[in-house]
Amino acid sequence: MNIMDATPRTVNQSQQPILALLEAHYALQEGVRKTARAAMTTALRLCKQQGNANLQLLNNQVLKDLLIWSYQQGIEKDYVKQSLKTLMMDGPDVIDINTKVDKPVKICTLGDFSVQVGEQTLSYTRAGYNKPFDLLKALISFGGRQVNRTRIIDTLWPDAEGDSARRNFDTTLHRLRKLLKCNKALVLHGSQLTLDPRFVWVDTWEFDRTASQLEGELHRLSKNPELIRQLTDHYLNLYQGQYLNNDHVRPWTLALRESLSTKFNHLLIRLGKYWLQQEDNEMSIGIFLRGIELAPTCEELYQELMHVYVRQGRLAEAASTYLRCRKALATQLSVLPSSETVRIYKSISMPIEESRQTN
Repeated sequence: MNIMDATPRTVNQSQQPILALLEAHYALQEGVRKTARAAMTTALRLCKQQGNANLQLLNNQVLKDLLIWSYQQGIEKDYVKQSLKTLMMDGPDVIDINTKVDKPVKICTLGDFSVQVGEQTLSYTRAGYNKPFDLLKALISFGGRQVNRTRIIDTLWPDAEGDSARRNFDTTLHRLRKLLKCNKALVLHGSQLTLDPRFVWVDTWEFDRTASQLEGELHRLSKNPELIRQLTDHYLNLYQGQYLNNDHVRPWTLALRESLSTKFNHLLIRLGKYWLQQEDNEMSIGIFLRGIELAPTCEELYQELMHVYVRQGRLAEAASTYLRCRKALATQLSVLPSSETVRIYKSISMPIEESRQTN
């Protein structure tokens, strides 16, 4: 029996939306998705009729979780979008992990660099295209918002001076705006240049938002594994490789590359451990394998994967993981595995050898 059914005569009309929201919250905690969907459908329908004041009666984080879940389930998506904006919570670009991003310009920098304008993916290999895209890369590398023009000029035209440097910047910015076919995408206010997130989607921004949401769910020991599963899939899909991985190494890209790589590895390990706690070993193994594929020199990923294999009695796969780690470290960094990795390997190599001798 749900809350609404239990007290139909003792609850006045203004209290019904908050009760439906609470019912949805409890249902999600218990994993009863059908009940949660029905309750959220009722709650949002009533809120549309009575106003957003009902939403504000609920704890902010609980409300945000419910709205995110409803949006992802396709329940009153337009109303949820507007409610998030009205309540000054994260916008729909943060939470929509199942539908195509609806913005004029989409920029991918994790792995291969690409810029999509509408349905067209721009080519930046043709003569004359590189400098505008260098400006775009520098802008994103410095945060994308309110980046001082002088900083960009010093980065891209270090030998230019005075008016010449300023002309280089102005000309390149003009060419970039023409390429993006959206004047509102790039805002120059005084000496500060900004990529406007209302018109531009950037994978690094989406990556950071998704990571923050995942970290929040893990920190709260969320009882909504389905949301974490969806966010995990989205997180892995976003990170296709290191930041500007196939570009020439440039000093001004390294800080962001290292920051994103460290965040990816750290959160991946937390996610792998989370799914172990949920007794989903295959999900955990899949996460660690994906991490090793994208970050082949992150030794901790190998260690965690070896632990999972050992726990399952898959000693041969654990040993194979060690050998893969040793090869990657030797090939890419010219170093040997750490003493901890070797210790794990030795703890499994002896049983394997004993098994061979017995057979």
